[in-house]
Amino acid sequence: MIGRIRGTLLEQEPDRVVVETAGGVGYEVIVAPRLMMELPAAGEQVTLFVHTQVREDAITLYGFADRTDRAVFRLVLSVQGIGPKLAMALVGTTDPEALAAAIAREDVPALTRVPGLGKKTASRLVLELKDKLGKLLLAQGRDFADTANASLRPVSAEPPAVEDARAALSALGYNAREITRAMKTVEPKPDDSVQSLLRRSLKVLSPA
Repeated sequence: MIGRIRGTLLEQEPDRVVVETAGGVGYEVIVAPRLMMELPAAGEQVTLFVHTQVREDAITLYGFADRTDRAVFRLVLSVQGIGPKLAMALVGTTDPEALAAAIAREDVPALTRVPGLGKKTASRLVLELKDKLGKLLLAQGRDFADTANASLRPVSAEPPAVEDARAALSALGYNAREITRAMKTVEPKPDDSVQSLLRRSLKVLSPA
């Protein structure tokens, strides 16, 4: 099983990346929006902690920033009715402490705000992980006590202006890798307009 990948970040798509190791092998790894925001620019070195799913027809790699996120993903995946896609939605769009706090509070309504998670499965998640997830985080050196009253809010991958600017650049014919490189270069700010982001991105993508 592949447990960790370290190498050069070659490609970035909305939900996955390709990492080339020192041996010249490029691995396609599924990653979540929360991690995608933290990745370096293409061409730089990256380390991902990996969960490997093996099926008869495919081997799929899921990448995480650290061992804790991977451990939480695996624990969530152990709950009946939750597959890798839903587990990634739970772990990959909100931090583990907020997830643990919501489960500890038995806050089913908050959990069902995660796309794809219904009330029945959310209730099962609470039942099976109420005691386990907090202990796992504490064993990993993470404390969720300070966030016990926090709301479970999925982390938005990007501000609306950035999403709109990305869509506009895509309509102009730029691919996801080029757009991501441009956005990392212009370093969007919370008060940026779509027009400002487009103007600065086009300068990066089409230098005079």
